[in-house]
Amino acid sequence: MMTSSETDVEKLGENNAEDTAILEVSTMAVGGVIKQESRDTDFLSNCSTSVEGSVIASPSVDSFSTLPEQEISDFQADSRDLQVKVDNPQKHLETLETYITFRITTKSTRPEFDEGEYVVRRRYNDFIWLRQKLVDSYPTHIIPPMPGKHTLLAQLDRYSKEFIIARMKLLHIFLNRVVNHPILSCDKNLHIFLTSKPAEFLIHRKNRGNVLVKMTDSLQNIASTYTMKQRHFEFEQIREYCTALSEKLATIDKINHRIQKDRQDYLLELHQLHPIFTLWATSEPELAPILLAIAKAIECNAVAHQKLLENVPNEEREYISYIDAVKGALSRRDSMQIEYEMTIEDLAKKRVEKDQQLMGIVSGNLSTQNWGGSLWKAESRDEKLERLGQAIPRLAKQAELLQDRVECANENLRSDLQRWNVEKQMDLKNMLISMADRQIRHYQQCMNAWEETLAGLKLDGTGGDVNVGSSIKIPI
Repeated sequence: MMTSSETDVEKLGENNAEDTAILEVSTMAVGGVIKQESRDTDFLSNCSTSVEGSVIASPSVDSFSTLPEQEISDFQADSRDLQVKVDNPQKHLETLETYITFRITTKSTRPEFDEGEYVVRRRYNDFIWLRQKLVDSYPTHIIPPMPGKHTLLAQLDRYSKEFIIARMKLLHIFLNRVVNHPILSCDKNLHIFLTSKPAEFLIHRKNRGNVLVKMTDSLQNIASTYTMKQRHFEFEQIREYCTALSEKLATIDKINHRIQKDRQDYLLELHQLHPIFTLWATSEPELAPILLAIAKAIECNAVAHQKLLENVPNEEREYISYIDAVKGALSRRDSMQIEYEMTIEDLAKKRVEKDQQLMGIVSGNLSTQNWGGSLWKAESRDEKLERLGQAIPRLAKQAELLQDRVECANENLRSDLQRWNVEKQMDLKNMLISMADRQIRHYQQCMNAWEETLAGLKLDGTGGDVNVGSSIKIPI
């Protein structure tokens, strides 16, 4: 959610400091000789993250600034006991792949963080691993979303400045949402993610606990084939609200894209108008000052439009993914209730079956006294009764445990939803205000360009004639 850390992230695109940059990291030593030590570290890098010992080449052509170094001082001003920052992307070149890692700086006063400050590098797949671990360990909590993988079309440009900066900002937001959560921030996998060195982190990534994953998958399969009978009114209302909010944000996103397309067409017209006025000024010496001033204003407007088009944050689309994460937590909670309802139904069936068997024994004793084959049937009923006698207590105990789990899930989700509702209002408010501020700054730049032009032409503002120089008069 858009906390104080997200407000800092909003300033990233406005800073042009040259203190940090994307670096190309090569695994080849000088002269083409590869040391055995670098081979081992490169193997670890393939699997998880970057390592110490990689040979860092000169900055790439697309070097650019990221989170400014001066923002480290914000750590001291922050009162949280766990603070993280994602910045300084680096490009790693290897034989079979090229990938980007991000620097993660962690400061904490918690006792489990012995050193107090840690600096590690993680790649995008490592963030995916962390989120999946959180989903498996806390299925009824709202796990913040990850920025989506690049699409097929964007794959060609996924090492561009704009793409990497956008991903870095979203990863920073994701990690801060996790550490701001009172439960998720204490997770052992998060601690490993923030503090472990590459070799240790690789070991933890290989030790995959598939039990919870399989259980979560089985719950989702159950939910897809079984309809919940007792729907929770409170959570159903929240689900409907999330759906409506997603539709509204999607509408805003569509309108933004439509406006962006119109602006691109308008920008093309501005680029065409500038040379027209410039050429016109060469053929009309008397009007040249006016035409050149107008051409300059058009050029300033084109620059402002280009800047606005290049900095489209798509915050509404990112927040839709967060709403989907809330709906995902609701679905996982529903899966637990479905499992509980199925157990209750199975228990009721077993009890009915037991009652039928007991009634069958009574009627069988009265009707089969003169039939010698009743002995075999009586033994069959006894076996069924014994089996049911063992199954019913087991199902009853399981139903009790599942009921407790559903109640705990309700409380966990309810507390997370309360936090989300409070922060959501701030998130949406900041998103809409920042959207409006961008438009205001854009139109202010355009208006300033025209005001400078008019001031240069000595407009008296009375609605009369415009005096240009000493001999030209243009009626308004």
